[in-house]
Amino acid sequence: MAGVVLLAEDDEDSRDLVSFLLQRSGVPVQLLVAENGKEAVDLARDKQPSLILMDMQMPVMDGWTAVSRLKEDERTRDIPVIALTAHAGNEDAERARNIGCVAHCTKPIDPDGLMKLVRQYIQE
Repeated sequence: MAGVVLLAEDDEDSRDLVSFLLQRSGVPVQLLVAENGKEAVDLARDKQPSLILMDMQMPVMDGWTAVSRLKEDERTRDIPVIALTAHAGNEDAERARNIGCVAHCTKPIDPDGLMKLVRQYIQE
C-alpha cells in the first residue's frame, strides 16, 4: 500500500525535482501538492498524509506558520513534517525541531538524504 506524501512547495522546479526523486526511488507513494502553507494545512486536514515535506519560505502562509498550525490541531499533530529550506544554519534546524518538525533538509536538496528521510517515515 502506498503512503501519502504531501509536498508543500511554491517553486515549480523544486516540486518537479521532489516528484522525480520520489518516482525514481521506488518508494510507493501518492504525492499531493500544495503551493503555499494554507493549502498545505487544508490538504493535511482533509487527506491525512503519512508525511509532509514543507518548504519553510512560501507565499500566503509560510511553512513555519503552517507547521505550527498543524501541530496545534489534534487531527494533524502526529503527522511527521520534514522542513525543506535554504537556511542551513544550526539555529534554523533547531527552530524547525522546536515547532515540531522531525527533520530539517536543506536546499539544494541532497537526493539520497531526502529519500532516506522519506523511507524512514513511509511504510514500505
